[in-house]
Amino acid sequence: MDAGVTLIVLPGPPREMQPMFENFVLPRLKEKAGGIFVKRRILRVSGMGESAVDELIAPIYKAFTEVQTSILFNKSEIEIHLTANAKTDKEADATLEELAAKIADKLGTAVFALKGETMEEIIGKMLAENHKTLSVAESCTGGLIGMRITDVPGSSRYFVEGSVAYSNDAKKQTLFVTDEIINKFGAVSAETAEAMAAGMRSRSGSNYAISVTGIAGPDGGTEEKPVGTVFIGFADEAGAKSIKLMLPGDRYLIRWRSSQAALDYLRRQILKAYE
Repeated sequence: MDAGVTLIVLPGPPREMQPMFENFVLPRLKEKAGGIFVKRRILRVSGMGESAVDELIAPIYKAFTEVQTSILFNKSEIEIHLTANAKTDKEADATLEELAAKIADKLGTAVFALKGETMEEIIGKMLAENHKTLSVAESCTGGLIGMRITDVPGSSRYFVEGSVAYSNDAKKQTLFVTDEIINKFGAVSAETAEAMAAGMRSRSGSNYAISVTGIAGPDGGTEEKPVGTVFIGFADEAGAKSIKLMLPGDRYLIRWRSSQAALDYLRRQILKAYE
């Protein structure tokens, strides 16, 4: 091994590794780094592709030569990783704050998190700050949206109720979707998604309700409605509306992307209400 090189080996389990790193490794790294401070920030973007994001923000981040920028795509969103080197901790933070603000201004509402927060954390903050409540009606996602929302501590302040209405009978009995709607338009349709959201809001008394119905595959698709066809419904006091998506991926990815799209649709509706 080269002289001056330090090799550190840590255990894998986070509950063992993290305190060891924070208490013993990090102080040694800071000592070796001297007067250099490195800070990191993650921005999260929805509804845009990786290349489109890079095309828009490249002129911005290239002007910050002291910051390393990486643009990554995960299963449902774009992550913009910013790493700043500076002489002081405060200087690094200020640089990241300035760059993050410029990027957010350029991308607009597509940026949903400036400090690495998850979509469900952002939704929870928006609901809590505006004193609003939410209920969800799920079909193809099978409770995934409700799980994500309730993973956030304190979600009982704004989350009222969730229903997994997988069968047509459940949609009719629990969410008040009529036979006429299902027979005429099908369980996977804009009309059913809107009726599910409206029924869930009526049932729970929440301010907002979102719904998801779709074909996650691998079977069940048709020429008219192939696997990946998903409808997301939204209801508030003004009524119900919906969007149609064609999502790529296997069953797992379609379900996860449906949950992300539903939460993002809700986020954008809340933003519109408070513009």
